[in-house]
Amino acid sequence: MFDIDGLVEQQNPYDSSFDFSLLGQMLIGGRQWLCPSHVAVHAMSRSPRRIRADGLDGYYVQLQISETFKGSAGSQVVNVGPGELCVLDLTSPFALQVTTGDTICMVIPRTLLPAQAARLHGHALHGGMIRLLADYLRSLRRNVTGLTPQELPNAQQATTNVLRACFATTDDTLHEATVELDALLVNRVSGYIDRQLLSPDLSPDRICKDVGISRSRLYRLFEPTGGVMRRIQQQRLIRARDALLDPFGPHRKRIGEVAWRHGFISEKHFSRLFKHTFGCTPSEAAAQARHEQGSRGPVFDTGNPPGHSCFGDWMREVALR
Repeated sequence: MFDIDGLVEQQNPYDSSFDFSLLGQMLIGGRQWLCPSHVAVHAMSRSPRRIRADGLDGYYVQLQISETFKGSAGSQVVNVGPGELCVLDLTSPFALQVTTGDTICMVIPRTLLPAQAARLHGHALHGGMIRLLADYLRSLRRNVTGLTPQELPNAQQATTNVLRACFATTDDTLHEATVELDALLVNRVSGYIDRQLLSPDLSPDRICKDVGISRSRLYRLFEPTGGVMRRIQQQRLIRARDALLDPFGPHRKRIGEVAWRHGFISEKHFSRLFKHTFGCTPSEAAAQARHEQGSRGPVFDTGNPPGHSCFGDWMREVALR
């Protein structure tokens, strides 16, 4: 698709790995830069001559993980950095200087996107909707090779809906992508909750402010699973249980301290919720963990426990007993 120049004089090797998968009429993939200790700089262009020769009619969309673009796309000055997304119209010339890094890329036929997408040629896109699109592209790239032939049409339609909503935000495109955008928002909010779980001021207001979502929409997204506060409570209970079962932690843990560290003001309230969720009190869980450790002898952190693929599997087995 492109003319690549300027590699001959590079002192550093151009070591990268490309992969692309076919998703209906679209391609999804990207590049992994294999030498993070150094980068290469090269020119990447699409000339009028090449455009006439290959006749490609669509868009090249690239999410910059660690790569950068600068140059020109028609009259548009291009300056795209990590975390931003760039749209290149394959029927319009451009000339870029690329500083290599990791990327996620898509090639999308023109007919799948709104006509307004042509106005984005060479622009650096960012903001809330683009962050949602970036989350979606990361997930799509990880999972596209596992899609069955029966799932591919639905995946293509879902991807088209998200792209249309992000590149031409109207009431119609947002309505078409409601299911996909809601799922992306739930994942983004859930990730934020997991990262801020032990913060004492974690609240719906703070989530709305930091994630960029209205309070009413936040409540609507988590209503089917009991509400956003229930999500926070459940995750804190799981984290507290893991602390009580940790064989490498202190041999004796005060239940009140564990409760306080995980956002529960009352030890009595924590114990009641814990028993309702896991079927035993925090004290019983800690005692069982000590018994398991004693019956197996001293525990040494020498890797994955025998018979388990990872330490997390072993912890989950203990927790379920």
